[in-house]
Amino acid sequence: MLSGLVDAEPESAIGSARYLLSANPHLARALRFRARRWVPGWTSADGLYRPIPEAREALKAHAFSARSFSPTALQHYAACPYKFVLSALHKLAPREEPLRLEELNPLQRGSLIHEVEFALLGKLRDAGLLPVTEERLAAARALLDEVLDEVADKFRDELAPAIDRVWKDGIDSIRADLREMLRRATEESTWVPAHFELSFGLTERRERDPRSIDAPAVLDCGIRLRGSIDLVERREGGALRATDYKTGKARAVDGTIIGGGETLQPVLYALTLEKLFPEQRIDSGRLYYCTSIGEFKEVTIPLDDEARDAAALVAKTVGEALDNGFLPAAPAPRGCEWCDYRPVCGPYEELRTSRIKRQDKLTALHALRKRV
Repeated sequence: MLSGLVDAEPESAIGSARYLLSANPHLARALRFRARRWVPGWTSADGLYRPIPEAREALKAHAFSARSFSPTALQHYAACPYKFVLSALHKLAPREEPLRLEELNPLQRGSLIHEVEFALLGKLRDAGLLPVTEERLAAARALLDEVLDEVADKFRDELAPAIDRVWKDGIDSIRADLREMLRRATEESTWVPAHFELSFGLTERRERDPRSIDAPAVLDCGIRLRGSIDLVERREGGALRATDYKTGKARAVDGTIIGGGETLQPVLYALTLEKLFPEQRIDSGRLYYCTSIGEFKEVTIPLDDEARDAAALVAKTVGEALDNGFLPAAPAPRGCEWCDYRPVCGPYEELRTSRIKRQDKLTALHALRKRV
């Protein structure tokens, strides 16, 4: 019915949908909010803007001085400040719906690979097979098969795949990737694995490195960080680097530092190592796309003045947004396409933000997005 009003004569269309405002108070409020989003100025309909005193008081519990954040949560801010609000502050998530599993989705595949890598590195260490060399490769691969079979059986019981052949093909694909990762490890003689799943601020985590701590890491830039570093490696002479495994496509490019605020793990994890190992020099953070999908690409970010300045920019930008209570729906280009919160915001946030809304209040956000 409403679509028919678009082409109707103005005289007959005016007032035709008026009944919607009186039919339901919640619908009326939603329609008014939707309309207010199309005005050039920012309003409370655009997300978190000029919060009432009670909301501002509640925001104090989310200041960097009051609570910790994970790198993933902080990355949501650059993608869209309102996504950061819904995810990191309100803890909203898509409703889980039971479905018959036909094949591993990217999240499940990534979880399985991470669990295998953690268990495998521990067994390789206990067996004296680290670092993995050409002479140790066959024994390392035998341990890999053993660990992968154990983890895959556990996941199979939890996920109950519908098609055995598809499940087996998925596990064989993971096996091939991890075997190739071990082969590539024989070519890396500089860095030796030292700690696996080194966590901080995650008290509920059961499987973690003995050097893990319950408290979050308080970085010099002011961020209280929680998380888990997939791998810490040591170079001859004692320098350390933090490695974050990625199991999807390689999105970071050489020269990346914080990737516009959406690639924070390498720098923030390297800064965390400085707090956990103050007696040792921290060399860098690294992204390792450890599957054929990511072409086994490595992106290393040195922990230098530029990286520290980038971390400080993240802390300043997000911290001031929290202090000022200005966290609107302002997505990055194409940021809405796969966003879990699209049903909340609707499909036009990028259009409104880029073409209609005043940009002067987004200067800090744009500056963050431009930082490589």
